Amino acid sequence: MKIVAKPVDAVAIFKGTARPLPYKFRFRGDGGAALEVQVDQIFLVEERRIAGIRTLVYDCQSTVEGVQKRYQLKYLIQECRWELYKI
Repeated sequence: MKIVAKPVDAVAIFKGTARPLPYKFRFRGDGGAALEVQVDQIFLVEERRIAGIRTLVYDCQSTVEGVQKRYQLKYLIQECRWELYKI
């Protein structure tokens, strides 16, 4: 996987005081087209400090343009912002 760190528009599920769970997200692909991806499976959720910033990193898998792909979504806790971190 390569680091892309693209901002995404995300829909997440919040259950009580638990961590947010990404449901689907939208981002601009390499061709400039908007792609909407539904999160099919979350394998691992890890809290990390990246450059001193608290983040949650989600290791996920989805079908993107007809191909199964593994990727990582990153949630920046203090900024309440989602990124497509690696794909």
